[in-house]
Amino acid sequence: MQYNPALDGLRALSILAVLLFHCDVPGARGGFVGLDVFFVLSGYLITSLLSAEYRQGGIEVGRFYARRALRLYPTLLLMVAVYLGLAPMLWPDDNRWLSAVLAALYVYDYALAFWEIAYTIGHTWSLGVEEKFYLLWPLALPLLLRTRHPVAWLVSSFFAVTAWRYFVALNWTWSQAYFCFDTRMSGILLGAIAALTRFRVSRHALTAACIALVVLMTLPSLPTSDQIEAVTLRITLAELSAFVLVCHAAEHGKMKFLASRPAAYVGRLSYGIYLWHFPLALLLRNSQPGWVTLCATIVFSFTMAAICLHLVDAPLKRWRQKAWPRAQTAA
Repeated sequence: MQYNPALDGLRALSILAVLLFHCDVPGARGGFVGLDVFFVLSGYLITSLLSAEYRQGGIEVGRFYARRALRLYPTLLLMVAVYLGLAPMLWPDDNRWLSAVLAALYVYDYALAFWEIAYTIGHTWSLGVEEKFYLLWPLALPLLLRTRHPVAWLVSSFFAVTAWRYFVALNWTWSQAYFCFDTRMSGILLGAIAALTRFRVSRHALTAACIALVVLMTLPSLPTSDQIEAVTLRITLAELSAFVLVCHAAEHGKMKFLASRPAAYVGRLSYGIYLWHFPLALLLRNSQPGWVTLCATIVFSFTMAAICLHLVDAPLKRWRQKAWPRAQTAA
């Protein structure tokens, strides 16, 4: 799969929306919709990689798992280790070992949905959603691609998961509808649809999607208000808008802004920024002025993300490419 810098540009916009939301920046109270863009992107990229591998002779599941682990686990474990070292001083009330285990095992999504638990590294819930997809999709996708109408199956699955999330939100709690893999994989399925259809979007659809995401980002929402609406209609609108943006970026990989070097570089940092920004933002936002929280969080998370990218991820990527020459690296 050829590298597409515009998709990294989308990652950059998404992580900035999430960071502004977590820093309580006015006008970004709905910035959590950046995660919906991430989910659609993940579905698109992984499905593109695996479907290409399937066409070339079959998916090597074990190698795929190893590549994902080498790509994602080292930075996560480093963040968890730093949290364990600092928690007794900064978050003494946390059950830090339980939090660390939940994060390392990618099960914080269900822990937050059903338990009252420290949220200091609870942002790793979204990694749990994606990791379950990474575990299941290499096994399920070959079966799907052998059917006569794989896209029809995916569309039906998207509607089924969306309906399930609405049911959970209306009958149980917003947190159970928001955090869990079984209610949040709808965006990932849309990304898979984008990968298999290469859907072309019109300029009007692109404009409408951009406007929708901007409006959603500005609306006050989770976890303080409009909780049911946020996990039903707003997530669906954000996912559909992200689908349009991903399809457009996939078709136009050299878009001037999204494919620019600064945007693409921030996109490459986005995983590290996501992991490192939240504990500090949570620590500062209730005790410091907003501008202090924002500036400190940006400087710290960008610095740590760059260190992890260049000193951890890059050497492992070079080793991985030598060990598995056929490995796709676009994701």
